[in-house]
Amino acid sequence: MYRIYTKFLLIMRLIVVILLASLMQVSAASFAQKISLSKKNAPLKTVIKEIRSQSGFEFVYTENIFSAAKPVNINVKGVSLEEVLQQVFKDQPFTFAIDSKTIIIKPKEKSILDKLIAYFVNIDVKGRLLDENGVPLAGASVLIKGTERKTTTNDKGEFSFTNVDEKAILIISFVGYETKEVVVKADLGAIKMTVSTGKLEEVKVSYNTGYQELPKERATGSFEILNAELLNRRVSTNIIDRIADVTPGLIVLKDGFSANQEQKIIIRGSSTILAENQPLIVVDNLAYDGPLSSINPNDVQSITVLKDAAAASIWGARAGNGVIVITTKRASKGQATQVTFNVNANWGQKPDARYIPQMQISGFVDQEIKLFNKGYYNGQVNANNKTRLSPVVEALLQHRDGMISDSQLELSLNGFRASDVRDDLEKYFYRGSLNQQYALGLSKGLENYNYTLSVGWDDNRPNRLTENNSRFTLSSNQNWSLLNKRLELGVGTYLSLGTTESAFPSIGNFFAYDRLADGNGNALPVFRTYSDRFKESVADMGLLNWKYVPLEEIGLSPNKSGSNDLRLNASLGYNILSGLKATALYQYWINQSSNSLFQPLEAYNTRELINNFSRLDNAGNLVNTVPVGGILDETKNRDYSHTLRAQLTWDQTFAGEHQLNLLGGIELKDQQGSGSTYRSYGYDHLLGLSKPVDYVGLYPQLSTGSQSTIPFLNDFSGTVNRYLSGYLNLGYTFKNRYIINGSGRMDKSNLFGVSANQKTVPLWSAGLGWVVSEEEFLSGSWLSYLKLRTSYGYNGNTNARATAFTTADYLSAGYNELVGHPFLGILTPPNPELRWERIKIVNLGLDFELGKRSWYGALEFYQKAGLDLLGSQEVYPSSGFTSAVLNYASTSTNGMDLSINYRKLNGELKWTSSFFYSLVKEKVTDFEKRSTSSQIMNSQPGAEVPVLGKPLHYIYSYPWGGLNPETGAPRGVIEGIPSEDYQAVLQLPEEGLIYHGSSRPTSFGAWRNQFDWKGWNLSFNINYRLGYYFRDLSVNYDEINRGNIGHSDYDLRWKSQGDKTTIPSDPGMVNSSRNTFYLKSSALVERGDHIRFQDVRLAFNFNPVRFGQIQLYSYFNNLGMIWKASNRAKDPENRFSQLPKTVAIGIKIIL
Repeated sequence: MYRIYTKFLLIMRLIVVILLASLMQVSAASFAQKISLSKKNAPLKTVIKEIRSQSGFEFVYTENIFSAAKPVNINVKGVSLEEVLQQVFKDQPFTFAIDSKTIIIKPKEKSILDKLIAYFVNIDVKGRLLDENGVPLAGASVLIKGTERKTTTNDKGEFSFTNVDEKAILIISFVGYETKEVVVKADLGAIKMTVSTGKLEEVKVSYNTGYQELPKERATGSFEILNAELLNRRVSTNIIDRIADVTPGLIVLKDGFSANQEQKIIIRGSSTILAENQPLIVVDNLAYDGPLSSINPNDVQSITVLKDAAAASIWGARAGNGVIVITTKRASKGQATQVTFNVNANWGQKPDARYIPQMQISGFVDQEIKLFNKGYYNGQVNANNKTRLSPVVEALLQHRDGMISDSQLELSLNGFRASDVRDDLEKYFYRGSLNQQYALGLSKGLENYNYTLSVGWDDNRPNRLTENNSRFTLSSNQNWSLLNKRLELGVGTYLSLGTTESAFPSIGNFFAYDRLADGNGNALPVFRTYSDRFKESVADMGLLNWKYVPLEEIGLSPNKSGSNDLRLNASLGYNILSGLKATALYQYWINQSSNSLFQPLEAYNTRELINNFSRLDNAGNLVNTVPVGGILDETKNRDYSHTLRAQLTWDQTFAGEHQLNLLGGIELKDQQGSGSTYRSYGYDHLLGLSKPVDYVGLYPQLSTGSQSTIPFLNDFSGTVNRYLSGYLNLGYTFKNRYIINGSGRMDKSNLFGVSANQKTVPLWSAGLGWVVSEEEFLSGSWLSYLKLRTSYGYNGNTNARATAFTTADYLSAGYNELVGHPFLGILTPPNPELRWERIKIVNLGLDFELGKRSWYGALEFYQKAGLDLLGSQEVYPSSGFTSAVLNYASTSTNGMDLSINYRKLNGELKWTSSFFYSLVKEKVTDFEKRSTSSQIMNSQPGAEVPVLGKPLHYIYSYPWGGLNPETGAPRGVIEGIPSEDYQAVLQLPEEGLIYHGSSRPTSFGAWRNQFDWKGWNLSFNINYRLGYYFRDLSVNYDEINRGNIGHSDYDLRWKSQGDKTTIPSDPGMVNSSRNTFYLKSSALVERGDHIRFQDVRLAFNFNPVRFGQIQLYSYFNNLGMIWKASNRAKDPENRFSQLPKTVAIGIKIIL
């Protein structure tokens, strides 16, 4: 690392020398240089540029001097520079001075007479710009005709000028409206604009790549921009929710197998198996390593999505999954002081405990009675582990042993049949969610300084009692322009403090008919872990209370998490020469997270552990091996990084036809992390003291009699990852229609092999573009704009968990009773051949606008190839390992992105509509070892083993041969013949399995519409996901025949000959092969295709007198299915938990 920093310092010294040489160069011959110039009524700024070009002298001035400049008339040939300057500035209200090779322009000192005349003749002007409905137009351009004095309207539509000629004319323009000219007066009042009925002007758009602002017309890559209006449409404290279903190529997925599964952002499919599969997140031009939950959406101005090699390859080895560039809010130059306040509340419906279909309680009781009569529970009654039995089985045992009568048994069984624990869960454990969001912002932009300050507070109350999440954010951005705008300085601070609190007990171990409270609401105990008969047998030992009362556990064991995220950045830019700029950026990021779970002595888990490790000594006294007291589990993590970038940019236009842009630089990154986990026994939270524990010794467990160590959770970890990168980017445009782009990047890391070609990966891209509509043969056609573009190149990907070196984990002796001293456990074997993953991308794109620019959109085709992909592979056992992470596979992804947009801005009713469609087809093209059918069928969703020629995420099933018409037994198919030989069916080769398709949508998109009328705004979004499959839930007979309640399909099962059903009969006993075959058969595979009515937003904008702008808004989310291909699943994307409908209201005030 020292050598890297030394090289960097040498480069920085070289840059400083170049800067000084550029600033100090002086040429005496320049004074004698002859100038030829012929201009008539030319703007002063144009004349200055011409003089600079011929003489090589630089001009220093403030931009606002040109507002008072007069047109220049001059015709000279072969005269000296000083003579030309005297003629140019002869009638101007300012003069000049020559210092070395710099010409300084400054205002003339006015005479007393001039000042008096200006005072009485010139006036100050102000006005307010409105649309035809009286809504302020922010960002409109207001220009004093014949000058270069101009300004833009603020969010209230207001503008102002000082010292204006009373005969001056203002030129007012705004996209979509007719340009208006107005004669000035002191107070112009409200000026209403008229919607243009002619051709809409093109909106100037720039893409932020994180390294440069790239004008849309010069781009050859695949970019998508999400502006502030689109990002603020949804009401959510989560930035991921704001970008879902709004742009082609990007999909947000949540695994339907978990209610709390983290959302995943996928850009143009997956091209990796084991490495990082999430896009790189860039915030304010530098990679962000923290959690997305730390980013407040209210602080975001825009997001740019980089999808192909030309767009993202500048980011090199971290761009393989695409790049999301987030730009936070900045004040614009000349912006008046602006205060914004946004507050909203978002209510979500209470969870439905009956969302997963369940068999009838009465049928489950009958099933338990049947199993009891067969003697199924005899083994559990006499088992050494004293495991709990259900209340029904306990009642049957009491009746068998003569402890209760027939009538008492019948009364108990009827009570169980009438009870449903889901009623108590909804009553005592769940609630409707409420999320509240507050955001306050302050910003102002001056000529040479601007600042933005924002404060945010989010208070979220999830739908489970005792849970609460909160987040405080503070951000500040300041920017200075110094030395006549040659020097630019920026400083940014972003702080996020997040907390999560919960004291919610586990609810996954209840019996279906458990009662948590009696009719008066009094808490009741339920069976848990061990049988009551066992607990009664040891009651005389003096143990702690061993009853489990769920309602008393609520709020008892606080689980607190905190995440403090801090990002500090600084930027320095210097304009060396015209078009040549040097910049340096630095970012320090640190995230400190912690979690503490305190289980007091009153908590069931604490009491159970203490009791289970208790014993009687020879004198009959109780000995507590685990100290009596609370148990505290603590986890702490600290991650930080330093990022430093130095860059040179050269942007120049030659002869009005040639535009050349060059940028290059180096980047260093040092990322480190550490973590620890610690458990304290006998903890007193008031004193903060714990008691020592013997983790090495073996102690008998009361429940089983077997020897065991006391649970040991202590752990420590640390990581160090370092990167060094160099990059170069070239862009050339000819006549604003022919475009060539190229970029290259070299990345090095300490993660990879010993050879230089493994430590370093060269990544590059090339792009071509042709603005066809600029050609003469398309002039005046119905195609207002047509651009063709293509790109080719390589991005990279990495996995910080994979390394060329041996890694180990420090283990304490407490982990293994056979070792009495500390030792290391090897995590990964050495792999000197480890290489970077590479993603080859080809992209073809077309951008178009039709007619009057009302219709516009883009069409793109792409192909991605993942090379040298990392994955877990079997290795020779003689190495000491059974598997290792190796470069062993390749993938291919083909796809298409289509977007079509329409805008109608004339008339009182405005309408904009956006439709997009994305197609993604993935497959594995190279895989060294073929996966077996057993591996394929036992793969977990989201972690499937690769199969050659198939997508990374797939659905296979066993072939279904229907039910045996005589027994109702399920049948498989072996070589076309129905079979009940389940072992043989489970061992079918891959060719004998049924391949259905991808388990992720291969086609997806959305249709969004917005209507504006007299201050009202209505928008809605419909999304769709097509071309994928899922495996549905059904009855698990093994579980039912073990005494656990099952799926409602049990009530639809085959019972007798002639039944029309696909649900097999009850085998009456545990039959794992039969059960596994049915649950993984093609009978339960369904199409996941669906169309969802995602949301509706309704807002009203109005402008109270002397108050600014107010927006009242409401938002309705997750409104339901419009159509789905499956008749079984309620929601193919949310099969295990309901997606709650939410309603939000809010107010936004701009002052």
